[in-house]
Amino acid sequence: MKANFLLAASVVSIALTVGARAQEAEPTAQAPREAAAPEAAGEIVVTAQRREQRLQDAPVAVTALSPAALDQFSITTARDLMQVAPSLQVSTSANAGGGAATFFLRGMGQLQSSNGAEPAVGIYVDDLYYPSLQGSIFDIVDLAGVEVLRGPQGTLFGRNTIGGAIRYNTKGASVSDFDARITGRVGSFDRYEIMGSVNVPIGGIAGLRLTGGHLQRDGFVRIQSTGGDAGGSRTDLMRAQLRIEPMADLYVEASGQYSEFKLDGIAYNVPGPLTPVAPRPGSTPTVPYVYNTTIAPARGLPLYTDAYRSSCYYCQYGTDFPEFADVRYENALVRAGWTFAPGLELKSITGWQSTYTRRSSDQDSTPLPVNGGILNRERVYAFSQELQLNGRLLGNRLNFVSGLFYYNERQPGQVPERDNVVRGASVPTTSIGSRALKSYAAYIDGSFELSDRLTLLGGFRVSRDDKSIVQTAVPSGATLASGDKTFDSTTYRVGLQYGWTPDIMTYFNVASGFRAGGFNLYSATNTPRFQPFDPETATSYEFGARMQFLNRRITINPTIFYVNWSKIQVQAIGTDINGVVVRSLQNAGAARSYGFEIEWSAAITDELRLGGSLAYLNVRYTDVGNATGITVNSDLQRSPPITFALNAVHTKRFGSGAKLVSSINYSFNDDQRSTATDADTLMLRAYGLVNARLEFTEASGRFTIAPFVTNLFDKRYAVGGVNFYANVGAARYDLGRPREIGVMLRATF
Repeated sequence: MKANFLLAASVVSIALTVGARAQEAEPTAQAPREAAAPEAAGEIVVTAQRREQRLQDAPVAVTALSPAALDQFSITTARDLMQVAPSLQVSTSANAGGGAATFFLRGMGQLQSSNGAEPAVGIYVDDLYYPSLQGSIFDIVDLAGVEVLRGPQGTLFGRNTIGGAIRYNTKGASVSDFDARITGRVGSFDRYEIMGSVNVPIGGIAGLRLTGGHLQRDGFVRIQSTGGDAGGSRTDLMRAQLRIEPMADLYVEASGQYSEFKLDGIAYNVPGPLTPVAPRPGSTPTVPYVYNTTIAPARGLPLYTDAYRSSCYYCQYGTDFPEFADVRYENALVRAGWTFAPGLELKSITGWQSTYTRRSSDQDSTPLPVNGGILNRERVYAFSQELQLNGRLLGNRLNFVSGLFYYNERQPGQVPERDNVVRGASVPTTSIGSRALKSYAAYIDGSFELSDRLTLLGGFRVSRDDKSIVQTAVPSGATLASGDKTFDSTTYRVGLQYGWTPDIMTYFNVASGFRAGGFNLYSATNTPRFQPFDPETATSYEFGARMQFLNRRITINPTIFYVNWSKIQVQAIGTDINGVVVRSLQNAGAARSYGFEIEWSAAITDELRLGGSLAYLNVRYTDVGNATGITVNSDLQRSPPITFALNAVHTKRFGSGAKLVSSINYSFNDDQRSTATDADTLMLRAYGLVNARLEFTEASGRFTIAPFVTNLFDKRYAVGGVNFYANVGAARYDLGRPREIGVMLRATF
């Protein structure tokens, strides 16, 4: 940690030193001119279709957030995005062992990655597909913007994403402009953060940008047995970016990033009951029941009872092994673009990534040897290569993006550092599984202007996913079983876009989505040893309008959608013959969903802007097939019927050039179910959060101070959870953070 903190501090020091020298060298230079905020001008630019265009011209459902918006609404982690993006649900996950993020869009998502599942919502950082749920609860550091795309995105991106995509775009290196800044935050729960970046142009043809950050805050859930706390986190990040423009029509970008994320304790509440009850005739007794009736009396151990429940809302009793998650992430990315003819560009995107995770959780949530304590390790390596041909032809009437994509992912098996303890005895690891994935795809997406107002939309993708899994014995390494399977898919998008006026556009899209199948974890009692699950498919129908009125002072963007969903991949939680928790995937028959989303903003005056969003979602199973644990009357997980947000931003400019920006945001999430199957789900009750911020920037524009408060009214709410009472423990609710007060300081040079 010290080395990473020192490196982050070094970047900050460089920014300050170079910035100060630049000021000394040009004492008469004017203060840097502040660019007009895109929101203020009503001209938000997005790259949702892999090319720059006005948000109001993009025939897709997308929420775009600028750096100013991220600041104003206190969006500092990926989890905070659901406070401003309609139909999005994000949470940290005790179900996945902590340190992981789960993303759901319009009810489509995933709770695990280690059991062979692929995400329904793809995460991209600078066009690089993020390969794991672990560590994906990103802290927002030096970003140029975030885009949340809803609906299938297979014809626009290398990887198939059936539910949508979230794109993080970092601030890249510039060959022309010097820029240096330092940002710090302090606040509740001993929060302290320092982030810095410096961009140095080199000879007019190159630019180097260095970014570093250290972000830390303590936990907020008291551990009753030790007096410590759970839910603290620390992130250390370093990023270097180089851009070279040897000529006007050619550029090369190279970047590398290293980050560490540490979660100190999982923030959950255990309300009870814990005391197990006798099984019904013919039913299998739970692990705690066996422990209470046989193990504890024989060994003189305490019984598993309600004495270990949480004594307050922000409390948990404590476990015999510390619960935590450590995630180390590294990447290298090379992007190159060459405009070889008017309107035509070749692009290459080459990426390498590595994630390494250590995580420990205790499903019984007590210091008793009932079930839990395993210290798992997970390693993922990924390499990707994407070649694009993009351009405009036929007098700019044809606009297209096309590409070839290759993706190679390996998850070598890892022996746990510590085995599970079940019913008072250690369960040794006798075998481990290694997974591999190779994916190949070709895609094209574009638009053709049939007339000045009418545009034809279309896209097509063919892909193949080759998956394999090998189970080897520990410690001999002998192969116990193996499996491999190929999943082919063809997806499409077709639609029409009509511009009624320069400020009113409507569109209609039909798009198909695909999520590959795979293999569940190895079981010596199953035939075959790796139980397979099938691919998931969806067809989405979407109608949208993008409208601006009164000289673009009012923006209203409604979207209506209907989705037919087949062979839904449903996760079930159970135990194996040793009583160890097993998460497996099965396919439900079908479901349908429909709803609408509205995003709007209004410049009431030159100083006051109001905005918000509203989403309605209705999703139901129509057939569950052979799936167990659910019925056609079961609710789908993470699918709140209503979500909405309201915000206000007031900007006061003073004659001296100083500026005061006041902002407040209210977000509401309706009741929703935490997991897919009935026995292990919890109902997450509706809640609303208020964040507020006051930002003052002095006359030169270089120095900013911003006090802020999140969860202003200290609302108690849960962002996830799982009910282990039916098998190994008790209900655990993942808790959202309570009220926090802080201040942000920023200096720009």
